[in-house]
Amino acid sequence: MTMAVGSAAREPRRIQWADAGPFIALAVVVLAGMLLNDNFLSATNIANVVTRSAFVAIIAVGATFVISSGGLDLSVGSMMAFVTGIMILTMNRLEPSMGANAILIGAGVGLVVGALCGLLNGLIVTVGKIEPFIATLGTMGIFRALITWMSDGGSIPIERALRDPYRPVYFGNLLGIPLPVVITLVVVLAGTFLLYRTRYGRRCMAAGSNPDVARFSGVSVARVRTTAFVIQGVCVA
Repeated sequence: MTMAVGSAAREPRRIQWADAGPFIALAVVVLAGMLLNDNFLSATNIANVVTRSAFVAIIAVGATFVISSGGLDLSVGSMMAFVTGIMILTMNRLEPSMGANAILIGAGVGLVVGALCGLLNGLIVTVGKIEPFIATLGTMGIFRALITWMSDGGSIPIERALRDPYRPVYFGNLLGIPLPVVITLVVVLAGTFLLYRTRYGRRCMAAGSNPDVARFSGVSVARVRTTAFVIQGVCVA
């Protein structure tokens, strides 16, 4: 009995250290940056780092759903390159007839393609019964091969006429806050609400923690996981 009580008393401390791990790692990175560069904590540099990290944070929101549902997606990097290539090609093709409006059409096409790529991953995992690690490793190669073919092994630049209208996506701001950061905050809040305040979010975590119990409770684990991959694809786009 004494051993059980002692073990239970020590358990919260171990969990707290585990929760503090990411913050400790962040503190170490910040400390290293301060030692290597005197301007690391300057307002300009912090704004630059946060802005450039914003798009990675959006992808991380989608990854949260995939991991919470018990999956894994290794293809996000190649998928992002493929979706971006499709988006730029669409904008370049439509620019002569639509002007700056081609950016909106290209963004919409990118979201659709991202969702379809996520759906492909989800169906391979749930319908094909292939482990997520193997499935997304394969689609990573497919997306990488496709973007290499589309770009002829090089890059796909945005048409010169679209560069100025497209600049606000990276360099614009809203009330003094960089636009990428604003978009990231909106996505994070939406993802938090979806994961913790909706029926789908509860089913997503149930499917990841114990899929057998989730199935006995009437949860379609395959549908939940496929939807999680679709969310990941949209966030990548």
